[in-house]
This record gives sequence, C-alpha cells and structure tokens, in this order.
Amino acid sequence: MDEKLSSNRMTGLTRRDALRRISGATGLAALAGCQTPGSAASGSASQDAKFGWGVASGDPTRTSVVIWTRAVPLQGSAAMEVAYQVSDTPGFERVLQSGTARTSAQRDYTVKVDVQGLKPGQVYYYRFRAGKTHSTIGRMKTLPADNTHPVNLALASCANYPSGFYNAYREISRIENLDAVIHVGDYIYEHAAGEYDGAVGEHIGRVHLPANEIVTLQDYRTRLAQYREDEDLQAAHAHAPFITVWDDHETANNSWQQGASGHDPETEGAWRARRDAALQAYFEWLPMRDPQPDAPRERLNRVYDFGSIASVIVIETRLTGRDQQVSYDDMTLKADGTPDVAAFERDILNDSSRSMMGKPQEAWFADALKTSRQRGMQWQVIANQTVMAGMRTPDFKTILPKEIVEPAMQRGGYVAGWLERSSLGLPAGLDSWDGYPAARKRFYDAALQAEANLVVLSGDSHMFWANELHYPEDGRPVGLEFATGSITSPGGYGYINDTAEYYDTVEAAVVAKNEDVKYANVRDHGFVHLILDEDTVRARYMKVSTIVDREYEASCFLDVTAAPKGPLTKA
Repeated sequence: MDEKLSSNRMTGLTRRDALRRISGATGLAALAGCQTPGSAASGSASQDAKFGWGVASGDPTRTSVVIWTRAVPLQGSAAMEVAYQVSDTPGFERVLQSGTARTSAQRDYTVKVDVQGLKPGQVYYYRFRAGKTHSTIGRMKTLPADNTHPVNLALASCANYPSGFYNAYREISRIENLDAVIHVGDYIYEHAAGEYDGAVGEHIGRVHLPANEIVTLQDYRTRLAQYREDEDLQAAHAHAPFITVWDDHETANNSWQQGASGHDPETEGAWRARRDAALQAYFEWLPMRDPQPDAPRERLNRVYDFGSIASVIVIETRLTGRDQQVSYDDMTLKADGTPDVAAFERDILNDSSRSMMGKPQEAWFADALKTSRQRGMQWQVIANQTVMAGMRTPDFKTILPKEIVEPAMQRGGYVAGWLERSSLGLPAGLDSWDGYPAARKRFYDAALQAEANLVVLSGDSHMFWANELHYPEDGRPVGLEFATGSITSPGGYGYINDTAEYYDTVEAAVVAKNEDVKYANVRDHGFVHLILDEDTVRARYMKVSTIVDREYEASCFLDVTAAPKGPLTKA
C-alpha cells in the first residue's frame, strides 16, 4: 500500500571483525559511554540514582554482549558512577564480572558496558547499582559457536506509542530460550502530540512527550525516555539481546540520505543537524556498540553468526545511500488525458541509477553474503527495513463492494485518490523496495551470485506478509521474506473500512494479484517468531487480540516452514 495511506502520514563500511575490536572506553564516551570491563571507571558507585527505564542488552558476539541502563542521580546533576555485575545464575550466587562505569548529562545518563570474555551460546544475567538503588535484572545470551540448538529469534517493528499498549512486546518477553530480538525500525515515532493516532493516545493515556514534533537532541532524548518507561518494552529488553537498525521514524517520516518528506528545512533547520541529533540519541539509548570515532554514524552494517546455521546481516536503507522517493504525481498524462503508466514505470520508477543502499554498501552486502557462504553458514538472514516483495494493487474500486467504496470516495482526500489509482496496477508503495526496482534487482543478483539461502526480514508496512521472492526477469526463486505487522502502528487499509469481511476481501485480492505474496494479514498487530535449523526455517506469526486494553490474548494465526528458497508450506 502507498506509504501515505499505509501509515496515515498525511500529516568504507566497517566489517564485523572490526566492530568486535571496538573498545568502548576509547573515543566513545562522547556518545554513550560504552565501556569495556577492563577499562571501566574506578569508584564506589555510592550516589543514589533512579533506574526508571529498565535494563537492556544487545549487539551480541560469541564472547561479548553490550549491557545498558539509565541512572539519573536523585540529587544534583553531576557525573556519577554506576556499578554492574554479571552472573551465570539469576540469583547472582556467583558473580563472574563486576565493575563501574561513568555517566553524566552529556550522554543523558545512559550507561553502556561491553561485557567481554564470555562463553559462546551461554545465558548470563546482569544488573546495575547506584548507591542503595538497584536496577532490575536482565537476561542476555552470547552467539553460539555450534549448532546444538535451533536459532530462536523474534522480529519486531513499528511501535507508535499513542496507538496502543505494547502487548506484543510483553509476549516477546515470554518466548522461552530466545536468542535475540531483531528490531527493524520505527522503534519510536517523531510526531507531535495529537497527531498520528493522537485521539487514541488521549483515550488510553499515552500522549507523546514532548508535545512538539521532535527535532533537537533533547527532543529525541525525551521521546526515547518516554518509550523506555513502558514496562512491556522493558520486559522485552530484559529478556534477550536486541539487534537493531532504524527505519525512518527514528529521524523523520520517509527519510532518505539528503532529507525526509517529514522534514521542513524552512521551519526545522538543516536536515543533517536533525539527523545527527536523532542518531546521537539512538546510540545513547539502544544497547549497541557505537560507531568508530572516524566512521559516519549513519553507516550501520553488522553481521551476526549463529553457529553455522544463520548469519544475520544488518543493512541500512534510509540514510546511507537511499535516493529520494519518486511520487505518483510524477506521472504524465497521455493525449487522451489518462495517466501514462508505461512511461512512469520505464523512465522514472525503473531508472537504473536509483539506489536504496548506495554503491559502497551494495559492495559490502555482496561480500557479506559471499563470505557467509564461505564460512559454511546455511541461512543468510537479512535485517531489512521495508517490504521487499513485489506488491501491486488490485483494482479495489471494482473488487470492494459499493457500500465500502462509495463512502470512501465521497469523503475525498488521499484515500479517495488512492482508491482511484488502484485501478492502474502500480506498486502499492514507493517508499519500499517496490519504489526502487533496479536496486532490488542488484540485491537479488548479489544473493544469486553468492548462492545464498536468503531470508529477508522486514517491517514498516504495519501488516504481516509471508512471501516467496522471485527474480524479475525469469521468475526463478531468490529467497523468502517474512514481514511483521506492527507492535501498535495502524495499518493503512483500516482507513477505508474496519470489518472482518472487508479485510478478508483485501487480503485475498492482494495474494491473488501478486506472485510473491503467499499469505497476508493487514488487520492485526504483533510480531514474528522465527526458528531456524540446518534444514528449515519456520515462521510463527503472532497476533494480540487488542492494543487498546492491557487485558489481551495472544495467538499464532499462521505457521509456515520452508527449505532454502521455498516454497512456503503451512506447518
């Protein structure tokens, strides 16, 4: 679906080995104070502090994990020291590592420690202390070195705070033996209070802070702090390491390398100043290693090897090399006054120079796929932001009943225009990979040349998809895609109607129209639970019954498995 409708938006790369060698105590304190145990600041951590934002772990390797908390002094605003402990038991009967780390207002009182010297594939527990105050206890896990157990992952995306309660995050915290949470973006939203489900937020008591659209460093810090006060999100972070990458709303709506449709330089200042403020806050608040001091912060590429079962390859498709999105308004008219769809696709949409990742990242990605296969990794799992499958719109004006279409057309506005345009059979959204078909073909070329067993993980659309990816020229299988619905953010089809029969019709029509799309759910909220072993990948699509009430039920509505390159079959 078009990016505006689908989210109501009318309103020199480093390699993993290099990342492993980063020492958080040298050159990183200006961002988020990531410290290694061997270089932690000395001191007694005697000053009392508030731990109101939980604990978190992330960015795991086979021998290290980053742990995180925020500790705000109860008195004064000076720099302070925070103690930490790591144990192999939840009761901390045996403390394996301990130390202190320094934090201050310069990094919003966030604390990150790169805990090293751990054993592969092991569960550890950690906690922090400041004075007499203790944090909650977190569970973390290092990457495995062998294939003793299947890889157990959760895929999450799109958690607009005012849209509802984070019941899906709570369910993620209940998955047994979870190795990691893959969060592919829209961890926060930048909108002002009252916008984008603002009425829902008012009703359930979840109104954005600060009240303005966030632009400055302090704005982004305040918004992140609000999100991290949520107990359900804290539970998910405390349960397993997060592997994270941003999408657009961590900066601004529909961002690209030189700007965003949601950013007005006339009133909101220079784009790069806003982008850099957003990224500084992101690195402060997320449990991940900071970039090297001389590396651009927007270049976020990492590889995580889970035994020899799967490489999780993180790509960045917003700020590094994405060209500006094209628009349906760029279509010219033919002599008879109808849109010249063929010219739009040929001359604008399929322009071979347009990029999602940029040439340096494309080269890095191709090498990451190739070397993953050379290391004997079975699956190449891509942490990717937007939907990759080809997805064109059915003619909803003829498919949907008149009692749905006519009121929507009479209301006018963007929804009416979208329904009118659906008859053209164009891609559903130009902010996704469908808006960059030449770049997607290069992505597929890299996968085929590496003989990758490709599994693409996606978010952004606020809808669930189970897809088989095909090469555009000859239809041969390239890989699989599992795209998660949102934690809370609204799906675009709900702006037209909200009945079960309507959703049934929409889902069947989209599947029938598109070869790539095998299963669809455009109505529910939740996440995807992935289990990978040496032979198969299994995706359990999880939904929650409501997001506007803390009393809810969770269920699996689709369970599919596949061998490399598909096809998908119901488990």
